[in-house]
Amino acid sequence: MIEGKGLGGKKINRVGVSLSNSYHKKLNRLAVSCNKKPTSLAGLILERCLDDALMVEQLQNEFGVYETYRVLPVKKHDAPDVTYMMKGETSTWS
Repeated sequence: MIEGKGLGGKKINRVGVSLSNSYHKKLNRLAVSCNKKPTSLAGLILERCLDDALMVEQLQNEFGVYETYRVLPVKKHDAPDVTYMMKGETSTWS
């Protein structure tokens, strides 16, 4: 199946996230204040964090084990979102 084709913008990639009770409560309260469903808000938060170069850098500094697998977030001028370039890759256009 081609992602997005004939789906009306429906997201088809699912990721299960387990939250502690306190973070689940925070997510629900924030979702109510933003007039969003908790799952939609969690997806939005994940997308924003994955596109935030500082957040990606902090996570890799804290948890990254192998220098070879570090990623560099790259925003192309004509692209709506960020792509990741692996260390050692020379082209961001592929």
